[in-house]
Amino acid sequence: MKKLICICLILVLSLNLCSCGNPQTDEIDKKEKLVIAYQWGLAYAPLEIMKQKKLIEKHYGKDLDIEWKTCNGPAEIYEGILAGSIDIGHSGVGPFLINSMKTKQIKMYSAMSAQPMGLNTTDKSIQSIKDIGKDEKIAIISWGSIQHVMLAMACEKELGDAHALDNNMVTMSHPDGMQALLSGSVNCQLTTSPYFLKELEKDNIHEVKDVADAFPKDATIIVGAASLKFHDEKPDLYKALTEAAQEAMDFLNNNTDEAAKLLCEKEAVTAEKMKEFLTADGVCYDMKPHGTLEIAEFMQRAEFLEQAPTKLEQICFENLLQ
Repeated sequence: MKKLICICLILVLSLNLCSCGNPQTDEIDKKEKLVIAYQWGLAYAPLEIMKQKKLIEKHYGKDLDIEWKTCNGPAEIYEGILAGSIDIGHSGVGPFLINSMKTKQIKMYSAMSAQPMGLNTTDKSIQSIKDIGKDEKIAIISWGSIQHVMLAMACEKELGDAHALDNNMVTMSHPDGMQALLSGSVNCQLTTSPYFLKELEKDNIHEVKDVADAFPKDATIIVGAASLKFHDEKPDLYKALTEAAQEAMDFLNNNTDEAAKLLCEKEAVTAEKMKEFLTADGVCYDMKPHGTLEIAEFMQRAEFLEQAPTKLEQICFENLLQ
């Protein structure tokens, strides 16, 4: 009988312990979780400021567990948003337009930036896009990327065929593309800051200027996106996200010296060099999209898009329309 009572007491105690759970685990489970995906380069600098200064947490005002996920290309990002494994994604405006118009489930919560971007080469014989032969390789981040769109615009203008150099493209991340250019594995790279600017510091690298000349001046190249589901189901978190983005933009535009100190380590440059990058001609950090509909119109003409948006309401959430 005593043995039976002991067994019962042990069972009761065990059940009580299980029901109590792990306080630390329970606390983590109570936190709102947010997965933010982005890519390489200073076009994403507002996100690094948001991350380091914990601006989303500040504006949300509640427990928040944020995972910052660096991706090598846009496909992974938009697949994640649609699958629900990524909440907020950032990419070039080209992939954003393709995925927003195709799925009707994704819209822009913020533009991120305009940046210096262009085609660099180590080949002295290439002074114009017309000089690129069939054997020259062009490193580019992905098909349909904003760099691909820029190249297509230049090809249409200079060669009469937007896709004349598609077969020259080899896809790789911006850092890998820069290394491939420096090592001689590719002849050209179409990239953005800081890689574009770092490459031009080398004596044996020059820009093929008619490529960038074909692109709309000061157009937004990087945007942030969320699903309609996230926007509708988490309005407080969405609001905190947009407020944090605006604060990060203001910080970058008004506190360049301090921003350079926060950003220089990640890019392995001095704060002075980072300030040069942040204030270079063509840099603009602004939540409002610029030139997006013009780019979309070209993308439809060049068959990147089946149907281009005709107004921002089709691709942007309400905070960008005010």
